[in-house]
Amino acid sequence: MSYSTIKAVWPGQKSEKLEELANSHGLAPVVWGTFAERYLGGRNNWLFKSEELWPLANRSDIPVGLRAVLIMTFDKVYVEKKDYPRAAADIEAFLQVAPSPPNHVNHWPRIVEIFKSNPDVPAIGFWCTSVSEDPYLGDWNEEIEEYNQPNWDDFASVYDQDILAADRP
Repeated sequence: MSYSTIKAVWPGQKSEKLEELANSHGLAPVVWGTFAERYLGGRNNWLFKSEELWPLANRSDIPVGLRAVLIMTFDKVYVEKKDYPRAAADIEAFLQVAPSPPNHVNHWPRIVEIFKSNPDVPAIGFWCTSVSEDPYLGDWNEEIEEYNQPNWDDFASVYDQDILAADRP
């Protein structure tokens, strides 16, 4: 079975597994399905319209907190410790407007608990599904038979993204 991994992140240095959640359909697909249903005409449309899904993070008519939750599903992003309370509040707001369908796994309530517990790590990120490469790993190095450090310049904090800047006070 697939899984999602909550990552403890030390930006510019390393990442480690903080917690593993069984069935990766409970992370990104919950958010993608909600956005597809609300903005793309059907819950499963994210499967066929991903090129239309990602730009929803830029739409100023969508509340900034909901867009932040969508951005959390992107590769190579993390939430800094100073933003844990905001992330928890944004996820709770998302859950209020977008409860998961009955009999579907949903990891977001657990993620709220993790943010509210204020773990002593500089940042938290998500490896949304084990069926794809861990975005927090660099390229595989054949010579030393382990992963190189990722290019940390490719990573960003969810709440420092330019796409949210227009909504900041």
